[in-house]
Amino acid sequence: MSIRTTDLRPVHIIDYAPRYQADWKRINVAWIAERFVVEDVDLEVLDHPEENIVSKGGHIILAIMGDEVVGTCALLHNSPGVYQMVKMAVDSLSRGKGIGRALGEAVIGKARQQGARKVMLYSNRAGAVEAIDLYRKLGFQELPMPTQAYARADIYMELDLS
Repeated sequence: MSIRTTDLRPVHIIDYAPRYQADWKRINVAWIAERFVVEDVDLEVLDHPEENIVSKGGHIILAIMGDEVVGTCALLHNSPGVYQMVKMAVDSLSRGKGIGRALGEAVIGKARQQGARKVMLYSNRAGAVEAIDLYRKLGFQELPMPTQAYARADIYMELDLS
């Protein structure tokens, strides 16, 4: 999938490959550290994405501009028909160009291809205001907060695909 950013440079959305692990980690650690504390659970997923996401039926996608990875997003397979959107991040110099929206639409498309009936996510109201606005535009609805693994999460959202 390819899109044109607001500055007219093409961005390609591709599937993750192990050679991109350092970029996957770099972009996500930078985003998290900019607004929060990087937690052990973050590092486990970022250091071992194949074991923690891909081998468990999930998917990782990347946004590439030129030769550079500028964004990431993943689907974690939770249970039959249910996926969790995780690790959506865009490099600080590439924000505001529509890359986050393209990643969100692409990962929702991946969920549909897998027969998902629901995509869920956790976020933070204060530190991810722009992201929450994007999630709402993508159709996610806020629901009561269930138990989850991240200390920083204070909002839970779902997208019904059925």
